[in-house]
Amino acid sequence: MFFAYIDPGAGFTISSAGGWLIVLFAGFFGVFLAFFRRHRKTFIVIGIIVCLVAGGFIMNRRHHDLFKKKLVVIGFDGMSPGIAEKMMSEGRLPNFSRLRTAGSYNRLATANPPQSPVVWASVATGKNPGSNGIFDFIARDPRTYGLRLSIANMAKGHPVHPIKGKTFWEYLSDAKIPTALIQYPMTFPPYRVDGTMLSGMGVPDILGTEGTFLFYTTDAADAGKGTGGKVFKVFKADTMVLNLLGPRVAGIKGPENVKVPFKVTPGRGRDEISIEYQSHKLTLKKGVFSPWQEVEFPIGFLKKVKGIFKFYLVETSPVFKLYVSPVNFDPRDPFFPVSYPRSYSRSLARTIGLYHTQGMPVDTWAVNEMRLDEDQLLRQVDGVFQEKKAMLDFELRRFKKGVLFCYFGALDTVQHMFWRYSDPEHPLYEKDAPAAYRAVIEKWYEKADHVLGDVMTKLGEGDTLLVISDHGFDTFRRVVHLNSWLRKNGYLELRDPAQKQGNELLSDIDWSKTRAYAVGFGGIYLNEEGREKQGIVKPGIESARLKREIAAGLKKWRDEKYGEAVVTNVYFEEDIFKGQYGAMAPDLYVGFNRGYRASWRTAVGGVPDTLIEDNTKKWSGGHLFDPSHVPGILFANKKIVRSSPSVYDIAPTILKAAGIDEKRIKKCRFEGAPLF
Repeated sequence: MFFAYIDPGAGFTISSAGGWLIVLFAGFFGVFLAFFRRHRKTFIVIGIIVCLVAGGFIMNRRHHDLFKKKLVVIGFDGMSPGIAEKMMSEGRLPNFSRLRTAGSYNRLATANPPQSPVVWASVATGKNPGSNGIFDFIARDPRTYGLRLSIANMAKGHPVHPIKGKTFWEYLSDAKIPTALIQYPMTFPPYRVDGTMLSGMGVPDILGTEGTFLFYTTDAADAGKGTGGKVFKVFKADTMVLNLLGPRVAGIKGPENVKVPFKVTPGRGRDEISIEYQSHKLTLKKGVFSPWQEVEFPIGFLKKVKGIFKFYLVETSPVFKLYVSPVNFDPRDPFFPVSYPRSYSRSLARTIGLYHTQGMPVDTWAVNEMRLDEDQLLRQVDGVFQEKKAMLDFELRRFKKGVLFCYFGALDTVQHMFWRYSDPEHPLYEKDAPAAYRAVIEKWYEKADHVLGDVMTKLGEGDTLLVISDHGFDTFRRVVHLNSWLRKNGYLELRDPAQKQGNELLSDIDWSKTRAYAVGFGGIYLNEEGREKQGIVKPGIESARLKREIAAGLKKWRDEKYGEAVVTNVYFEEDIFKGQYGAMAPDLYVGFNRGYRASWRTAVGGVPDTLIEDNTKKWSGGHLFDPSHVPGILFANKKIVRSSPSVYDIAPTILKAAGIDEKRIKKCRFEGAPLF
């Protein structure tokens, strides 16, 4: 379970040594020719070959120097044109307005479906999901009906790249153009690039999940409940011994989590505790996150996994409540590499301090489950934002030429969690909510504007700047259970017909009578014969007829409570997923109307007993609608020549801006084209 990467510096050293060897060999053959004239023709041929090799080496180095400018790409996940345009018109985003005036601004057509991993994979490859293999957050295995996350893959104990197509940073590295990428989504494990990469969305926590918090409470009724974390019942005492959970290792009774005990002692006052574990001691006050804490989990003889995490004391009386953040890999010595070269994550930690390595670092589920409140969430968002800004500043200080990409996820997070404060029609809207919560989304747009302004001051004449978002945002008011609709309309059956609802992971479905099922956030799969393990729908005429029938029914679906259309469009797989991986795509994809979204239970294969219900989660903003409802944004400091840019244009635009010849770009067969 270890990786071996070669530091780029070693590669440059080898290349330099190779250059001297070529010169020495050329000299040797010159002398050799002088002494052995009888073999003149042979040695002339050899000399030509040597010259060609040396010339190629020189040209390779010369190509490396062709692009002497800077290209900076800033990705603001979820930046919505509706909000950005309104705030620019009000003069509240001066740097975005300045960039629009001096260069260009366009709405950016997003991918279908407009899910972050799908769109960022499309940006990276310049191709649709059928060519890059990312269709949804959730992927299914037709041979087993098993589900997994698509943003990170493991094979034989090793992480493997989830994006299947060739990415723009690989093309840049082939051309020897220096590249630095700060947490681009779905880059775990990190790619070998001509430069540096810090992995982003897809890096797991130390448990191997996308973020599992721990919560300890003396409230027996609360223990064991919830999603996104593990909740433990504890007994209040003068000293409480609890456990941190580490990675699972094979044991006599099967895989078990390694545990590190820690001792909690209430302080003299009611609002603090002391904590001891391993060689660490700290005092923790109520309502304050601890600094980063370090922990080592032993996993075998002389082997250990190092992690970092934070404590948060919610309260001590009358009920004791203690929150522990997901344990991140320690960037100074991660068990799996989270950067290329491996030393890069360590050098960043030395420069800016410890930071989140987990790809989705803000714990929104702890707020959904009311373990933390909005103020604590905003502290997390700001902490991650400050880390990212420090990383960007670090790279900008040493960035001389090449391509630099930096990803910011704060806008996406705050819009997901605070949209309800700006939508009077949302079930959780609070008329008398704190003014700070009502204004928080626009406040973070202003913070994005400050980041942009700082970057603009660090660019010179001839440098290129691109600012993009993967999608926009809108309200998420109603939860849609697709499997329940399929069941009601006779396409899905449970093993027990009298059962009101089916459990997650497709566990209660009668496959001998089920013709279609849903997983993910809009995907519907036919239970096709010869493809699915227990398929009954014959491919060809029967499956085509069934797809048309289901699509027609979904388009007619109206919400009985509000009389609105639930679905804007239904897409056939062959129309939107084109490429070598299209066979793994959903047979149908549902483009929901504004305000409606596939439920969390649909995503994991559940079959509730209702069709639609109010969204009562604090996760109240969304973008998992029809792509026509949620375009992204595109700013550039150059004039964009295409009238309707899309996410598929970004990769070829980056390559062209980096000096790569258009003939070479055409050979990449992108679905888009350079924008300037």
